[in-house]
Amino acid sequence: MLHRLDHYNIETVLPEETIEFYCGVLGCVDAPDRRPAIPEPGTWLLVDDHPAIHIMFVDRDRAAPTGAIHHIAFEGSGYLEMCARLTDLGVEFTAVESPQFDLMQIFVMDPNQIRVEINIRGETEEVRSLSVGR
Repeated sequence: MLHRLDHYNIETVLPEETIEFYCGVLGCVDAPDRRPAIPEPGTWLLVDDHPAIHIMFVDRDRAAPTGAIHHIAFEGSGYLEMCARLTDLGVEFTAVESPQFDLMQIFVMDPNQIRVEINIRGETEEVRSLSVGR
């Protein structure tokens, strides 16, 4: 079950202009210190203290059919149920565990080739305990 949009990611060859637009025009707060150590350069922009816009600085315009939008992400719940549902529907997905953040992630492509990320927090221990019991 989805609860809310978590963030979206923009790959840009115009980092200064992009930050200026979102911060200067829309009132976001640039918070590079809140961004984890990711190999690609970039920053996070905050909306109500939430890192809602992830900006990745790139050397060349790698925009795919979806333009500059790299992916969208939602907060969710029911990790095992979501994985089972995707499997039952024959939808390919990738699951990633980030225990340091108590975060389970599911990545799937929509029909328009937009990458969708589903972030499920607080279920890591439950998933591990069920996996051990199998």
